[in-house]
Amino acid sequence: MANDNNDHDPGDNRNKSELKLPALPPVIFGTPVFIGALIHVFIWRGGVIDGMTGVVIGAILATVGVFMIYWAQRTMVAHGEHPEPGQPTNTLITTGPFKRTRNPIYSGFLLIAAGLAISINAMAILISVFFGVAALTALVIRREEAYLEREFGEIYTKWENRTGRWL
Repeated sequence: MANDNNDHDPGDNRNKSELKLPALPPVIFGTPVFIGALIHVFIWRGGVIDGMTGVVIGAILATVGVFMIYWAQRTMVAHGEHPEPGQPTNTLITTGPFKRTRNPIYSGFLLIAAGLAISINAMAILISVFFGVAALTALVIRREEAYLEREFGEIYTKWENRTGRWL
């Protein structure tokens, strides 16, 4: 995650803060969603939107999610950054999808999972997406936000105040 208005000198002698995550974000998000899929298959087959309407709405959401992840990764690479959350961040990206959301990749996860749940008419999976969002927020996003605030200070807090965490 990086910023075109970067006052941070990556060559300075400060100790780089390290971001410690309990697991990779896709695992943290995906575990509740997988549990929701198991619930759908073995316990409860509650529906969301039946028929072709659900398939179309779900496909649109999932496609937008894939596009958001792709756009975010391309934007990060263009700024010399990488999507791996365990790697140090040298630049705070505030352009592209990062102009609208602080977490376009995680928002993409949400859209893809919700889209798939709607497409296959699986309420248990759709509900589990919210547990995935809660787990990602508690275990990853809050740590990333604290890390970025330590690294970029006021530049980050100004961007944080004008940009939503999710969609």
